[in-house]
Amino acid sequence: MTKMKAMYLHGLDSYPLPQKVEILERAGFEVYAPLLDYRHDKNLYQHLRHEAMEQKVEFLVGSSLGGFTAFWLGEDLGLPCLLFNPAMSYSDQLMEYLPEIETDRCPARFVIIGRYDDVIDPEENLKFFREQENDNCFQRVLFCEWLEHQIDFESFEELVAWAIKSYEIFKRNNN
Repeated sequence: MTKMKAMYLHGLDSYPLPQKVEILERAGFEVYAPLLDYRHDKNLYQHLRHEAMEQKVEFLVGSSLGGFTAFWLGEDLGLPCLLFNPAMSYSDQLMEYLPEIETDRCPARFVIIGRYDDVIDPEENLKFFREQENDNCFQRVLFCEWLEHQIDFESFEELVAWAIKSYEIFKRNNN
């Protein structure tokens, strides 16, 4: 069985942690994890969109600002995604960096929201994703009572496994 190609998008002022890339690889992904300069690359979204298509990405994983970006790439390109504490509550400030995007194209979305996130408002994130519920996207949101903004490696591994299993069930039920 060939590995599914995933693009992993780290958060602001971070980098693709090798441990998280390894967890994704052990979970069955071939991982493309670019180092992103959110502060200076004003065309970052367009670059990532191009790279996702060129790399033939099949699944998106993003954390914080990378989760925000993965959400919109998933909508734009019709790709499933796993989002860890995505920065959706900053949409008003960040939307200016995005082109016009056709929505309702993401087939499956798995969202992890940490109750103790002190960077991204967890309640605002929950509200955002409740508003995204529709028949076009299989969406599952986990509100994790133990998580802060930074996702420890053990939780990351457990939640990646949950998302993959959920996605496999979704695919089986929709073929």
